[in-house]
Amino acid sequence: MFNYKNILVVVFDKNKSNKALKEVQKILSENNTDHEIYNEHNDANSYSGYDLVLVIGGDGSMLSAAKLFSHINCPFLGINLGKVGFMADLDSDNLATELPEVLSGNNLVEDKETISCSYNGKKYTAFNEIVLHTQKSYKLMHFELRIEGNLIYRKRADGLIISTSNGSTAYSLSAGGPILSPDVNGLVITSLNPLSLSARPLIVPSSAHIEVSLIKTPDDLNSFIIIDGNQEIQIEDNAKDFAVTKSEQSFKLLHPKNHDFFKTCRDKLHWSISKDENSSN
Repeated sequence: MFNYKNILVVVFDKNKSNKALKEVQKILSENNTDHEIYNEHNDANSYSGYDLVLVIGGDGSMLSAAKLFSHINCPFLGINLGKVGFMADLDSDNLATELPEVLSGNNLVEDKETISCSYNGKKYTAFNEIVLHTQKSYKLMHFELRIEGNLIYRKRADGLIISTSNGSTAYSLSAGGPILSPDVNGLVITSLNPLSLSARPLIVPSSAHIEVSLIKTPDDLNSFIIIDGNQEIQIEDNAKDFAVTKSEQSFKLLHPKNHDFFKTCRDKLHWSISKDENSSN
C-alpha cells in the first residue's frame, strides 16, 4: 500500500513524456491511488490538498514544478527524462519496480533551501540561483559585494551568480563554481568571467545577508537580475542595489532509498573513474 494517497502528476511536455505518463497512470491505478494530471490552462494556485507532486521530465521540469506548486506544502518526486537528473532521479526505464518502492515509503527525504532577492520593494524567490547580468554577456559591469555589511570586493566582470546548494550543480558549476553537498547549508557566490585573474568563487553560510550594488554598466545597455534563469527584473537607474537572504520557503525532495549524490556526480558529470572501478560499485 502506498504512503501517498493523492498525487498531482505534472508533465510539461506530453509528447516527450507520454510513454512514462501512461506507465505512471497504470501503476497508480493498479494501486488505487488517487491522482490528477496537471492542466497548464488551469491556475496553478487552484491545485491543493495533495500528498505528493510527481514530476515527469528533467531537472528543469522539477524546478518549474517546485516554483508553481510550492504552496501545496508536500514533497516532490521526479522521473528523469533529461540528461542530468540531480533533482529528478527516478529511472524512467525502471518505473515498474522503482516507483512503487518510493511511494511505499522506501525513500529518502531531502530538504532544499531557497533564497530570496529583495529589489526595489519587491521580493523574488529562487530555488537555484540569482544572477546579475548585462544585456550582452561580453560587456563588463562594475559591482560591489557586501556580506553582513562588510565589504568583500568591488569587481569588474560579466556578472555575478549567487546560488543555493541545489543550484551549485547548475549555472554556477558551468561558470567554475564548486559543487556543494546537499547537506551543506551554504551559498556559492561566483563571478562571471571576472577581469581579475585572482577572483575565485566564495562559499558563505546560507544565513548570510548579502548585498550587491551595481556601480557602473555600459551606457547603452540594460542590466538584469535573473531568477532561476526564467524571470528577468530590469535594474532601474534609481535603484541599483539588491539583497539576497535565505528564504522562509523550502521544499522537500524524495529520492530512492539507495540514492547517492556523489554517484550521480560520477555518472552525470563524468568524473574521472575507470570502467573497472565503476563496475565494482
